[in-house]
Amino acid sequence: MPPNASKQPKESLQSATGMEHSISREASQATSDEALPLVWEKVSNKILKILNERLKLDDLEGRSRRNNIKIVGVPEGEEKGKPVEFVAGLLPKLLGATHFVEPLIVDRAHRVLQPKPPEGAKPRTIIARVHFYTEKERILRLRAGCNLDYNGHKVYIFPDYTAEVLSQRRSFRDVMQALRALQVTHTLRFPTKLCVQHNGQLKSFTSPAEAARFVESDLKQV
Repeated sequence: MPPNASKQPKESLQSATGMEHSISREASQATSDEALPLVWEKVSNKILKILNERLKLDDLEGRSRRNNIKIVGVPEGEEKGKPVEFVAGLLPKLLGATHFVEPLIVDRAHRVLQPKPPEGAKPRTIIARVHFYTEKERILRLRAGCNLDYNGHKVYIFPDYTAEVLSQRRSFRDVMQALRALQVTHTLRFPTKLCVQHNGQLKSFTSPAEAARFVESDLKQV
């Protein structure tokens, strides 16, 4: 990640917020019918800039989380002050040590930034960054369909997506269910690219509607 990458989301948000204030001022200053078209043209241009800034902000945040996983259900305090080492040892235990020939490299790990819950309450989620993206993807594949247990506690592993990316990925849910029912090999790549194996070819879709049309016209007719 570039040295100034951590500053970019904050700067983008400040820029978008500043433009919103500017739009509000200009709209309030429109005092005549003659002035309105010019004001609205400026407002429209600034709205487009705000949307672009927010898209950039979400893209930066999404990429910063690309190697992250969320681990839910591990009791508080199990890390004993060493969350990185704990997660690196926990995942092979949960998913099977035979799947990890080399030691798992975890760059960072921490509980979500919330007050520590009282005794007996739901523990905070652990956020961990896996060093290699391919390893993170393999972890997510291994946990699929598994009942993970840590000392009698059910544990769940999820990808760490932004709200926007999660919403976009959920829009593919119906078409992916149809592909599973048809036993068609597919995968949803980051952030929202559906790849489908069909007749020896790899087809990709970034639109749920386009993917649904393909399922209806090309797959269900077979």
